[in-house]
Amino acid sequence: MNSNHVLIGNGRLPYEVLIQVFDYYLEHETALYPIETLLLVCKAWSEAASGRPSLWATYRIKVGDETITKLWVHRLPLRLRQSGSHIPLYIDITSPPNNLPDNDSWFSSPIFTGAVIIRNADYLHTLKLLEILAGKDGRLCSRWKSLRLLLASALRIEDGAEELIYPLTYPMPALQSLHLTLRCRYSGSVPLNKRRVLFPELPSLESITLSTFHMENYPDMSHARRITFHRGYALEGGIRRRGLFNAPNVEILSIFHDGFGFNLPDVYPTLRKLILTGPKLGFGLETVSMPCLEELIIQYSKHMVLEEAANLQDIGRIHTIHLTAAPPIQPTHDRRPESRAIGALLGVCQDLRTLKADEYVLSLILKDWKHYLQPTSPLRVVFAKNSGEDREIDIGDVSPTLEWNRIVELANASQDGS
Repeated sequence: MNSNHVLIGNGRLPYEVLIQVFDYYLEHETALYPIETLLLVCKAWSEAASGRPSLWATYRIKVGDETITKLWVHRLPLRLRQSGSHIPLYIDITSPPNNLPDNDSWFSSPIFTGAVIIRNADYLHTLKLLEILAGKDGRLCSRWKSLRLLLASALRIEDGAEELIYPLTYPMPALQSLHLTLRCRYSGSVPLNKRRVLFPELPSLESITLSTFHMENYPDMSHARRITFHRGYALEGGIRRRGLFNAPNVEILSIFHDGFGFNLPDVYPTLRKLILTGPKLGFGLETVSMPCLEELIIQYSKHMVLEEAANLQDIGRIHTIHLTAAPPIQPTHDRRPESRAIGALLGVCQDLRTLKADEYVLSLILKDWKHYLQPTSPLRVVFAKNSGEDREIDIGDVSPTLEWNRIVELANASQDGS
């Protein structure tokens, strides 16, 4: 076959265009309309698709009922063969909440006896698929480059069913991205010597997201550059542990916190960007040294977060601050506590160069900015619109009495004059 053109009727479709068609179909495929459908269009399409191993190395699976899972059980070995022996694998398995029955007769074989399913059977469907994707003795895990598991239900592993989670216990030396919504733990009946560590070796990991995360241990995060933590804990030695300790190389850290106990190390030596979301911190962040911190992003619902952020050890080093109020606050809301908290935060940022905020926060800042904002270098103020379009504001002649509903007009005027 000509590598540059594929014959379609009496015309020729450029190979590059055909690949775009394949990639688009792959991105939007479903269990009932899979990428294999392209093989049925014509011989030329079938040859082109079969000759592109990377097309068969991406698996976006929405866990469904027994029928859907059986389709994937049949389909995955074929795709793995099509992908060759060295192409990286990208795995994305999700399950909507409460989409499966509590009991599924298909998983009644001995390998699954002893597993107690809480709410749904999506774990059993998922782990069956992961068993195929891991290969014998986990040999295919060396090809996993991206893994995203978003599972709605929880799983407790009973004694005799430890092999259920073996696919998650093999080394994954090439894995770069890991995203987990995962609640999986051993029952007390499982002896300690039979419990395997989950995600034990991730030497290539760059980005990890832990959301609603309850496991026996934290994944290996010692090499991660970007970490997002949104609710969760690990049971280490039977003790619930909430925190991020073994992450010495993190550069971007995003934390959603709900006020429960949370532990951090004494220093994050390479951290450049810190993102804080939630009603309250309260976990001793002010005791952590962050000597390379340059950017702070806060989405707050209560002003206490701003007050705590003002006490960060290295707040004076920050060059960029991005403040957003969430949820949307009504104009009748008492703004004085927030205004004081914002003032205290900005007042200690002696090296601030860029201030980015939404309309509401800018209204508080620009009304009183001359009273508490005294940067040592020229300050760039950016209006972050909800549409995602940012506009810079010239504050050189801003009146201290500027009202918040004038911010949009000011931003539009700045944009027109640029």
